[in-house]
Order: sequence, then structure tokens, then C-alpha cells
Amino acid sequence: MTRILRGLSGRVFLAAAICAGLSVALVAVVMPSLFIEQAIRRIGALAPQLDAISLAQCERDPAAFTAQHGPELELNVYDGDTLAPAVSGAPPLDPQLLARLQAGEAAPTRMYFFIDPWGGASLRRAADHGPCALVQLRWKLSTSERRYALLIIFGLLAFSVALTVGLASFFAVRPIALRLEKLRRATEQVGHAAGYASAGDPARDDLGQLSALLDQAHARIAADAARMEARHRALEQHLANIAHDLRTPLASLQIALEQLAGGARPADDQGLVRGSIGDVVYMGSLIDNLYLACRLQEGADPLHGDLRVDLCAVVDRVTRRFAALGRTRGIEVHGARPDAALWARCNPAMAEQALANLVHNAVAHGDPGGHVAILLEETGADSFSLTVVDDGPGVPPADLPKIGERTFRTDEARRRDPKGGGLGLAISQEVCSRAGFVLTLAREQPRGLRATIHGPVSAPPRVSTLSPQLEC
Repeated sequence: MTRILRGLSGRVFLAAAICAGLSVALVAVVMPSLFIEQAIRRIGALAPQLDAISLAQCERDPAAFTAQHGPELELNVYDGDTLAPAVSGAPPLDPQLLARLQAGEAAPTRMYFFIDPWGGASLRRAADHGPCALVQLRWKLSTSERRYALLIIFGLLAFSVALTVGLASFFAVRPIALRLEKLRRATEQVGHAAGYASAGDPARDDLGQLSALLDQAHARIAADAARMEARHRALEQHLANIAHDLRTPLASLQIALEQLAGGARPADDQGLVRGSIGDVVYMGSLIDNLYLACRLQEGADPLHGDLRVDLCAVVDRVTRRFAALGRTRGIEVHGARPDAALWARCNPAMAEQALANLVHNAVAHGDPGGHVAILLEETGADSFSLTVVDDGPGVPPADLPKIGERTFRTDEARRRDPKGGGLGLAISQEVCSRAGFVLTLAREQPRGLRATIHGPVSAPPRVSTLSPQLEC
């Protein structure tokens, strides 16, 4: 009940009920007062009829005593024992008045209001026994009195309605209108970064809940707008990086093709072809990383679907792919892995791209005659270690903490290869973090870089397939 009265409809109902109760009470007080005044005025007619002389005359001739005192007043006497009227044809005693008289009431009076031609009646006991023991007086209401009573009733009803409307408007409608105005002003500013003012309605009713929902909607819209703005800025930066990263390999590939088409010397052909292959490999890797970066930006989970990846097969594929690239640069790429399959829980395509980025960086920044090694081993009963180590120029100690941030590249890396924006290592770091792996980078002595992925091993998939698990 308390919860209902707290609601908006409950307050309106309560206000209307109070006003209706006041109206009924007002009518109940005024109307009986009006008719009681008429009754008292008419009952006075009984007094001169009940003195001792009149009573003696009534007992001598009861029929003669019954009188019609004008067209609007009638007096009849009744036997105290038989309750029969002294004059045949006289109206019977009012049973309610008789019961009240027998109950001890001295002069019971009753108003008929508008349900009877008579306006009311009164009963009195004049003697204990005899034909004139009971005297009943009935009176009529004149047209003017009835008109006056109707005027009073309808006037009271009109006043009650006006009072109900006024009180309901002041105590229910007006507060609701003020709260709705605050909600309207707040609604007009929903989603605007500046200018929103909460309705601040603490009530626990419908409007209070609407105010809280409006605040929550504004907070969500503002958060979505901020997130979209951040993504828009990130997209602009991303597109700028793509344009920058593709400009150099495309220009290099164009120059190589123009020189080959212009009849370059055979001694130069091999170098031009090697450079073109490197550019093509770089652009393919960049496209793969951009695709994976977009998926990660949208919340892609490497663990979604409970996929398994055979790390041994991944090492074999990455080794074969970059061994061909390494030969064009005079760098040897070797891989070592256990004989038995070693499974981990991760999306196969994402795991392979994370390893490929590490190997590609090692080959791209290595010196001719250098080496890149890929080593997969099981470290304990439930973990693995996947290491990519090279003997290239390495990374200065001050730059090691920054490796893996997007757009960060060391000065040496920019000098040796102006292409790239540091996206590959950032993608590898993100994939490892979401898959529950740990990627660490450390310097090799006397030179080089060691990248190691640590993670838990997993049981093989329930249904094994012959095809490599490359689909996302």
C-alpha cells in the first residue's frame, strides 16, 4: 500500500479521495442541519395539542381530535395498545419512528428528503394507554423549500467539485507539472556535451524513475559520443599511418619495375627483384596486421569458440615463409620444435600472425649474413616457450620498454628501414595479452634481440582436422 501511494497515480488518487471525502462530509453536515431546522419548526405544532385539556378532549372523541393543520401539516393519534389510528384511513405509524420510541427515544424524528411527498415525521407518546397514547405529526415541504434544498445540494456539489479540482491541482497537478517541466528541459539537452542539467528528481515514483533513466541515457550517449570521437581520431591517425607506410614500398616497387622495363643491366636485376620481393612481403604483412588490428579494435577475442592451435605447425609455416624472404636478404631463418604436436588455446590465425610479426621484424632489420632462429619448447608439464632470436643490431636499453607501442620505432630501425610504423609488434603484444600469453623482449649479447612468448599448453581439440586451422 505504501509503495502504491508513493507512485504518481497513487498521489492523484489520494488527493481525489481526500477531496471527495471532504465533499461528502460537507453535504452530510449541511443537509441534516437544513432538514432538522424544518423539523424543529414543525414539531412545535405538537406542543399546544398535548396539554391536559387537549388530551381529555382527545380521549372523549379521538376522531374529532385528529386534525389537518393546514395543507402542509397533519396530526394523527393512535391507540397505545393496538397502534390503530383513531380515524380510519389515517396513515399507519412509521415503523422506524415506533421502534425508536419503544427503544426509549422521547420524540424520534425522521426526514424523508425527496423520496416521499412528505418532508418528515415525528412521533411522541402522550399517555401510557388509551386511544390518544401516541401522536404522529407529518409535514410537507413547500415548493420553495424543496427548491431551496435543491439549490443547497447542487451548490454544495459544485463547491465540492471546485474544491476537489483546486486541491488536486495544488497538491497533485501543480507539483507534477513542475517536475515535468524540469524533465522537458533536461530532455532537450540529452546528449549535448555542455548544457545538460539533470532534473534531479529524488522521488521514488514514476517521474523520479524517469529522471534517473534520463540521466543514465545521457551518460550512455555522452560516453558513446566520446568513444566515437576517440575512434574517429584513431581512424584518422590509422589512415595517416597506412598512407605513410604504403608510400615507400609502392614507390620502391615502382622504381624497380621502371628500371627493369628500361633495360637494366643483368647484374642489377637480382637486387631489384630482391627489393621488390621485400616490398611485396611488407605490404602483405601490413595488410594482415591492419585487418587484425581492426578486429581487435572491435573486441575480437582470441579465445572465442575455444579454438586450439598446433604451435609446431605454426612454427613450420612461419619458418618456410620467411626462409624465402631471408634468402633474398642473405639471412638464414631456422626453426626448431618438438616432434609431437604442442597445443595451445588461441585463435590459430591470430597466433600465427603474432609469431610472423616477430620473425618479420627480425628478418627486416637483420644484416646480410645474419641468422634468425625460431625455437619452440615445452617448459614443464603445462606451459610452453616460443622464442625468436636474431643477431641483428638489437634495441637500445632505453627503448626496450617502449617496444610494442603503436607508431613507436627506434631510431636505428627508422634508419635501416624507413617503412613501417611499429604496428606489427603492437599487434603481437595485443594478441598475446588477450590470449593469456606473456610476450617479453630482451637484448642478446653481444648483439641482437630475443622475443619470447610464454603461455599454458592445452589439450588437443576434440575433433582434429587435416587442414591447417587458419580460419578466424
